[in-house]
Amino acid sequence: MEEEDRALSQLSTDVTLAALDAVRGSRLLLHAAGIAAPDGRVFAFVGPSGRGKTTAARHLGTHFGYVSDESVAVDAALTVWPYRKPLSVIVDGRPVKEQIAPSDLGLLPLPPVPLRLVGITLLERDPDAVESGAAAVDLIDAICEMTPQISYLAELPSPLQYVARIIDRIGAVTRLIYRDAVELPAVVSDMFAAPPPPVQPWSVAPDAATSGPWRCSVVEDAILVEGRACILREGVVTALDHRGCLVWTMCRRGAHTREIVDAAVAAFGEPAGGDAAALIEQTIEELIAHGLLERA
Repeated sequence: MEEEDRALSQLSTDVTLAALDAVRGSRLLLHAAGIAAPDGRVFAFVGPSGRGKTTAARHLGTHFGYVSDESVAVDAALTVWPYRKPLSVIVDGRPVKEQIAPSDLGLLPLPPVPLRLVGITLLERDPDAVESGAAAVDLIDAICEMTPQISYLAELPSPLQYVARIIDRIGAVTRLIYRDAVELPAVVSDMFAAPPPPVQPWSVAPDAATSGPWRCSVVEDAILVEGRACILREGVVTALDHRGCLVWTMCRRGAHTREIVDAAVAAFGEPAGGDAAALIEQTIEELIAHGLLERA
């Protein structure tokens, strides 16, 4: 039995990887559980392995259409492609997850309508939470937390902008904190009924100047959100705080250190008990250490 379980588990993994590879670069591929309302609206519950996606799919799939316990694929038009694989379930006393058909668990079929993404939620179980519920997450924080759970992110066109545009259309990413999975159906019913949370405005980072004291590293993509920056470079996402964002964007515009210091003081005031020029130089050194700048 153990050999059979291992073979089925490996087959499940192989089929999933092949399915993801077949659509790489054409869809946002979330490591997520997905469920669908009768009208085709879909929520994706994102999280790393062990976060409880399969458990959530088991409890929610008896109330809503089962989309997947592993991967949710969505294109720029928000169309969702279901991946109704057998659920990979931990069984006490077995070293390998058991693969169980959705029908054997009583999970509901998909509604006979097109599927459309209406929400992305970061899944988090906390038995000590005061109550279960969902709340909006800052756009940059959401992207930073999501990106390790996105397959082939760098192969999307302008990857961070692609993700941000999808979020623009569905409302802010939320974090669903729940105490016990039995509470999920009621919480998710409320989420389907609620209006989408407001999104934050964002813009594309400026192109790097061809002159100036700094050589700015090539990045795959970068967006600015309310004075912060989210940067994708060599497949790694980096978030910059307000000071780091100001320094980085001004360096990209070819500004000299004195101009950057003056702009930082105008934006944030003189640092308490410190030297503004020294603080900006420290920030520049941190950007160099992260591979985002070089001295020309």
